[in-house]
Amino acid sequence: MFFTQLQSCNFAGTPVRRIYARQMTGVERGSIPNRRINVPLLVEWAVGVVLAVTIIAYMLLGNFTRYVQDDFLTTLDDRAYGFWGTQVLTYQQNDGHYLGTALQEGGALLNVAFVRVLPGILIAAWVVALTLALRHLVPSAGRLGRLLIAAGIVYATLRITPSPFLSVYWMNASLAYVVPLLLAAVLVWLVSRPRVFDRRHGLILFVTALVAFLAAGLAEEYTVAQTVAVTLALAVAVGGARVRAAWRQKLPVLAAASIGSAAGLGFMAASPGDALRSAAIARVVGPRPSLLGLPGFTIPEVLHFLHALVETHWRGLIAMAILAAYIGARSGGMSRGAVRALLIPCGVATAGAFVVIFGAMTPAAFEMAQPPHDYSQIVLINICVCAVATLGWVGGRLCRAATDRAWPDMGALAGRRAGVAAVASVLAGVASAAGPVSTLASIHHDLPAIQAYAATKDAQAAAAEAAHAAGVTSAIVPLVAHPEDLGIFSHTNQAELQADPTYWLNADVATYYGLATIATSPAAR
Repeated sequence: MFFTQLQSCNFAGTPVRRIYARQMTGVERGSIPNRRINVPLLVEWAVGVVLAVTIIAYMLLGNFTRYVQDDFLTTLDDRAYGFWGTQVLTYQQNDGHYLGTALQEGGALLNVAFVRVLPGILIAAWVVALTLALRHLVPSAGRLGRLLIAAGIVYATLRITPSPFLSVYWMNASLAYVVPLLLAAVLVWLVSRPRVFDRRHGLILFVTALVAFLAAGLAEEYTVAQTVAVTLALAVAVGGARVRAAWRQKLPVLAAASIGSAAGLGFMAASPGDALRSAAIARVVGPRPSLLGLPGFTIPEVLHFLHALVETHWRGLIAMAILAAYIGARSGGMSRGAVRALLIPCGVATAGAFVVIFGAMTPAAFEMAQPPHDYSQIVLINICVCAVATLGWVGGRLCRAATDRAWPDMGALAGRRAGVAAVASVLAGVASAAGPVSTLASIHHDLPAIQAYAATKDAQAAAAEAAHAAGVTSAIVPLVAHPEDLGIFSHTNQAELQADPTYWLNADVATYYGLATIATSPAAR
């Protein structure tokens, strides 16, 4: 009776008796359900795991971070003038980095262990912010695809930047040069959001201007780069006849970002401390290019920077492009109109990146008549990596569109598309994961030396504290041996204590620990 009623029922519009009959037929024939392995998806997850482990390794290295260089002086300023007093004094006598100074002084007020967790916090927040920024830029990539591109950008930037130790693991520099990259991702997310025609629109415009203003108060390299990038985007939205319809709704938010960025640049440039610092630098570096001669001086420097970057790190850049292209190709097909529209970001990513890098290099060229410091070049590297990722994404989308149109005419090969896609996925996965795997091996190899570095820094602090507790005015501390040979933690010897007690860093460290002098042991040398 029950079976008779079950046969008469429908399941999602299909009579249950038909489903039952098909199942019984399959059982009688001894067939096994054909479940194909989704190789491309497995490759995505495998690359994601490798990238995640590598990013986590970078984060955990922060445990070996200690106070470096100006971190001691920042703490001394807090002791002498207080948090707000230091803000005013720095703006008047040193530089106009209003947010950078606030973050650095705030970090110095925390426990010294803060520097050990800061790199991990910044790196994790960087990945999250980039993933958020890609939400509306590449919605077809999916959550996993966007996370892979974001993690790839962060990894490539950390791997390629000339001095990851000073850029990321030095508190003062990381707050000045990594934080703006996080804020840049937030700014991109705000600009790329679909326009909402309600009361929240005014709030979004205010937040966009505020984020741009705050980000502009961290470092000159980023401030000028942000101002140039926002101005270029605004110019494209206003003057691009073909893209005007698509970009018209972005004009208010781009205008808000431009106003915030220009206000931050003006507030920084108006700092009396900037003029004093510039005059002090001029006495050291000598003749510097004038405003009229600045382009002629900076453009060759930009070309040299790009040539050295490509020559040294072409493998990492190609791997980043392959990863973005793979995610782009996996993100579905496109219409002919969408394919033509992709050519615009391709051109903007190429020409715009050059112009933005030129802008970012002008402050150092104007003030110091040289390229930016190694630790500040993380801003330039990130611009290049993002441009390469954009080109890779566009290339992947174009290849997918061309393949979709040409595949039906491939004859016998047309029936093997799944197999070809699987092979291509494996090759792309290997190319994308090779760099992170190599980095993990390097970190494992250099870990004993990095641990020894941290132990030596701890021994220096213990010796200085013991001397102060004993009531003596001087201390001899261990020497950090071969700081230039620590892998990711490599840095110049000038960033460490010297045998000369009058060296500027020795003087700051001695004052920090309440001593008159401090020096490394000559015998250790």
